[in-house]
Amino acid sequence: MPLVAYQRAHGSNDFPLHFAFFEAMEARGMLDRITFALDPMLDATYCAKLMLRFPQLVLTETACISRRAMRFLSEYIGRAYRPLAFLGTFDAVCEAPGGRINPHYSTRSLFHFYPRTRRRAILFHSIEAAAMQNSAVSESVGSCDLVIARTKESARLADKAGAKQVIEAADIVFRTQVHQPIYKPGLAVALRVPAYNPPEEFIERTRCILNDLESLGRPIDHTRTEEPIGAEMIARGYGTDGQPRIGLYGDDAMYVPFQAKRDLVISARLHTTLLAILYGNRHVLQYQIEQGTNKIAEIWSDLGLHALRVLPPDEVTRERVNEFISNPTALPEDQVQTALTKAREKVENGLDAVEEWLCRVK
Repeated sequence: MPLVAYQRAHGSNDFPLHFAFFEAMEARGMLDRITFALDPMLDATYCAKLMLRFPQLVLTETACISRRAMRFLSEYIGRAYRPLAFLGTFDAVCEAPGGRINPHYSTRSLFHFYPRTRRRAILFHSIEAAAMQNSAVSESVGSCDLVIARTKESARLADKAGAKQVIEAADIVFRTQVHQPIYKPGLAVALRVPAYNPPEEFIERTRCILNDLESLGRPIDHTRTEEPIGAEMIARGYGTDGQPRIGLYGDDAMYVPFQAKRDLVISARLHTTLLAILYGNRHVLQYQIEQGTNKIAEIWSDLGLHALRVLPPDEVTRERVNEFISNPTALPEDQVQTALTKAREKVENGLDAVEEWLCRVK
């Protein structure tokens, strides 16, 4: 069977993406026709979890001796493993779903560990204009047989870079089917802190929001925020008997608070919001915190969910949060359903293209 390297599968914030993709491949019978080899260089533990759920998957280091040597050298020696990338032989390589093609994560060729593999695809990804200013990134996008973009702007950038086939789709997680979600009283909250040199003023605003949420006396489930706020959440006793009304979820469980109908949702992440809406939540306050990306606003705008306003970082204030809690406005149901239908259709069109591409890999 054709051997396809699947790179950059990792857990925590991208946990739902890879499971959704392989569930789609399983449903289409592709896991029995294609050997997907997970690249464990980024997150070996998460790859093991995927293989437990999908036993047809293998590791690149199992399928290729040079990859096994790369793994060993990366752990015990360091950067000396890189020349071994030229020894790896795969029929194709694909960039796993996500949003990593932005200037913070992508600063060189996306396929620098697979220089001899000419059949390339990018699956259900956002592509940021600032990342494409890097010639190595732009050239690697342009070298792809197939790009499945999850926003209209990403598709435009991939087409401009010269990719052979570009499909405008949506996020793969929209494929998730939810039947009769449970109701869990209280709030689901996913605050964020900018990952790069967060201003102290922003940190203090976040602390004030946590203080106000605590004072509500209502059940609240938080995803653990980036540092230093994450450590402060632990110090406050979130998720312990010391704060019985306040839960704290991290790592692979970070999306659990949003997989139920809640009274209110406050989210600075894409997939906490996406899953919350799939699970029937309509009272949602959405922020965009990440630098160098407009992916959240682009995704909802492309789907026509214009009622879901994506607020910028300077509007992450206690006043804005308290206003939402006191007077939440529901997203229009007809607009939500139209957006979800459109998203699922676009995802299936993207999966059709992936299946066709895989069938051509030899």
